[in-house]
This record gives sequence, C-alpha cells and structure tokens, in this order.
Amino acid sequence: MAKTKKAEATKRLIYESAIDLFSKYGYDAVSIQRIADHAGTAKGSFYTYYTTKSDIIVQKFWEIDAFYRSIEAKVRLQNSAQQRLLSFTQLQLTYVRDVVGCDVLKVLYANQVLQAGDDKTITAEGRFWFTFIVDLIAEGQQSGEFNDRTDALTYARFFNRAIRGLFLDWTIASASFDLVEVGIHYCSTILIEALKQQK
Repeated sequence: MAKTKKAEATKRLIYESAIDLFSKYGYDAVSIQRIADHAGTAKGSFYTYYTTKSDIIVQKFWEIDAFYRSIEAKVRLQNSAQQRLLSFTQLQLTYVRDVVGCDVLKVLYANQVLQAGDDKTITAEGRFWFTFIVDLIAEGQQSGEFNDRTDALTYARFFNRAIRGLFLDWTIASASFDLVEVGIHYCSTILIEALKQQK
C-alpha cells in the first residue's frame, strides 16, 4: 500500500512538473530530462509512468473531463434543458479560466494542432464533455425546448466546435477578455437561441 501511494505521488509530481514547465516555456522547449530534473526524479522514472510527453497532454484532457463529470449532478438540478446547457457551459468556462488557465490551455491546443493525424483527444467524441452535451441537447429536443431539424449528435458537434473556437480565441488573445462573461453571452444569445424550438 505504501509503495502504491509513493508511486502515485511520484507520477503526480512528474505530471505537475511537466505541466508547469510546458506552461512557462512551451511544449517543444521542454525535454523529458528537464521534466525529471524539475520533479527531482531520475529520467527513468518518467518512462515508468509515461511513454512520451504527449501522454501528459492526454492526461490533462482526461483530468478536465473528470471535473466535467463531477459537476453533472449540479447541472441536472436546473429546471430546463436550456438552463442545464447554460449552467454546464458557465461551470466549464469558469474551470478553464480559473483552474486550467490560459498558459496551459495554449499548450494543450498547440500540442493537438501539431500532432499528426486526426485522432485527437481534444475532439474525441468518447469524452464526457461531448457525450454530456449530446444528452442535454437530446433531452431538450424530447421536451420540445430545442428543435429537431438536426439530430442531437450533429448539434453537439456544432456546439462543441463553437466552444473550442471560443477557447482558441481566448488563448490567441492571451486572456485579454473575460472568458466566462463573453462565453455566457455567446452561449445564451447565439448557441442556445439557434437550438430553440421556433414558434
């Protein structure tokens, strides 16, 4: 048990060291040796837990998804699909602004853009971020709040692309605007309005 806890602590230390260095110096400027040195571990320790630096990026995305899972019950307390979608978006934007931060988000986006191929964690439709949005939109369609001119899966793709675009714009602007304030206005006046059932 003590050995397992020590291993978990070492992995966490390597992970946090890597994220810290990536945010300060950029992903490409940070070597595995530098991560190990910053963490105070041997280089071999890195390879005990990770195969490449990209594994750190993937872990960060899954950590973000874990937060999204943790707020599901809170989001579902809202009385309508529109309110649930807006609540989730507000909690998401607040988490990214206040916890993830602009510097780390820049690293995550840069890594995913530069990675070869189209199999990217950032757009993976198996992530909770995506499946939860599909569910919320489908529920809105079933209740008659949202139109059914397009299926929930397609709408979720549009919705998430729009939010990713907002995140990208925020990183390009180096957080010069309030992500939450702008994002909530964008979501409520553009995205949710587009989903509403026309009367």
